[in-house]
Amino acid sequence: MRFNSKRDIWISIVVWGAIALLASSGVEIVQHGGAEQWFVLLVALIAGMLLWMWLGTYYVIEDKELQYRSGPINGIIDIGSIHTVITGKSQYVGLKPALAAKGCIIKYNKFDDIYISPKDKDLFIDELLKVNPAIEVVKDGHAIKASHPGN
Repeated sequence: MRFNSKRDIWISIVVWGAIALLASSGVEIVQHGGAEQWFVLLVALIAGMLLWMWLGTYYVIEDKELQYRSGPINGIIDIGSIHTVITGKSQYVGLKPALAAKGCIIKYNKFDDIYISPKDKDLFIDELLKVNPAIEVVKDGHAIKASHPGN
């Protein structure tokens, strides 16, 4: 099952503002010519990367794996290795293939964690619990009983 990333308005403003600024800078450089034209390629690459991340951030739960992708950042986590999902918090360091705050911090293996922001957090967590009912879910600082009907 595929889950798109939630997109916060402030991140939308930053990403699209940066793309617009980069595009206008590139147009300005091309119009005026000069030695800075090599810079257009760099600007286009950065704008392309931002657009790739904007359009290509999602999560897939398939078989017993959680796959994540955000532009060039991607990976697979064995759902059996997930022991805790914390919702309602943001993470400011570490791996964050997400476009919104207050998503999910997924703790797996012994010391690993990742921050993601599925649009439908409850359905996402329910799908994880179907695969691994032992996952502890923490919402707003309080451990809750798993919501999967099999528990």
